[in-house]
Amino acid sequence: MASNDLDVVVRIGVLTSSRADYGIYVPLLKAFSDDKKIQLEIIAFGMHLQESHGYTVRNIEQDGFGKIHKVYGMPVKDSVEDVARGYGEVIRHFASFWASHQYEWVFALGDRFEMSAAVQAGIPFCIKFAHIHGGETTLGAIDNIYRHQITLASKLHFTATQTFAKKVKQLTGQTNNIYNVGALSLDGIDNLQLPEWKEVAKEFNIPEGKAFVLVTFHPETVNFECNQSYARIVYETLKELCLRKHLVITLANADTFGSLFREIANQLKKENPKRVSLVTSFGKVNYFSAMKACDFLLGNTSSGILEAASFQKWVINVGDRQAGRLQSDNIINVPFDKVTLLSSVDHLNEKKPFQGQNRYYKPKVAQHIKEIISHA
Repeated sequence: MASNDLDVVVRIGVLTSSRADYGIYVPLLKAFSDDKKIQLEIIAFGMHLQESHGYTVRNIEQDGFGKIHKVYGMPVKDSVEDVARGYGEVIRHFASFWASHQYEWVFALGDRFEMSAAVQAGIPFCIKFAHIHGGETTLGAIDNIYRHQITLASKLHFTATQTFAKKVKQLTGQTNNIYNVGALSLDGIDNLQLPEWKEVAKEFNIPEGKAFVLVTFHPETVNFECNQSYARIVYETLKELCLRKHLVITLANADTFGSLFREIANQLKKENPKRVSLVTSFGKVNYFSAMKACDFLLGNTSSGILEAASFQKWVINVGDRQAGRLQSDNIINVPFDKVTLLSSVDHLNEKKPFQGQNRYYKPKVAQHIKEIISHA
């Protein structure tokens, strides 16, 4: 038992480094915090602690799910060398953290480099990691390697589909402690009470009542030398597209050369202030409200792959960042090419709303995970 409190059966830590993984965690955090037999502690690091990315640890503090630890070390810049050095800094800071904090289980989600660094630092301390979203493939991002590293360091695995569960078995050489639970971000989505879009638009200074495209572009971190060209193509495409539809752009994460895509977004906003809206961090429910209200999604973000089908939205998925991921039938894959991109937009204008199923959906994901962790 990890506490003197006799009601506490299990002490759980949850690693969160960004607005994206925190939004996915929320149903599980609610389930844990509502259980008196679980002592929940949130370990916030990475982009959560950077003003340039909205200092989103404030949102975690407002939610009040549990005690919050802050671990620093994230690089400020995003060159290849900065990311490599930052990886080492995150490991160094987490070495001190793991030396003084013990848990029955520590949750890690996804595939980002800083999440991998936090987990790698825990290996000598024999930290028992539980990994969510293992076994997936993103051929256009070095995150593919980081995800598999986290998988190999983990003792429990919660995958989004049976295909990914099989991949985890191949990677680990084990068949036990691998659970196909579905995508956590879709937990309770059928009954999720979303804020009205007009209220969200007002909060984020987005023109109300206008049809809009929800846009998110991240760099491709495998062929990183191509990002200058890709950013220019995105800029030229969005510059023309914003003359047809309002653009709501969520800014890129702290990936290698992510600043290139943040810079073009800022340039578009400067040149077209009434046609382009920029958002650093929506938060999960506001982002879902935007997804529900938009005409379609454009970019190369995982939310288009995982969640958009549940809102009956088409997605124009650009480039190879998400290549290899299981897709629902709402995805239209296109290369980084202005003519093809704009042609795909024109084609979507003729299509009816998407009516298919989301291949990542399963009911009661958070409850299932909590039941498994309680008996692990």
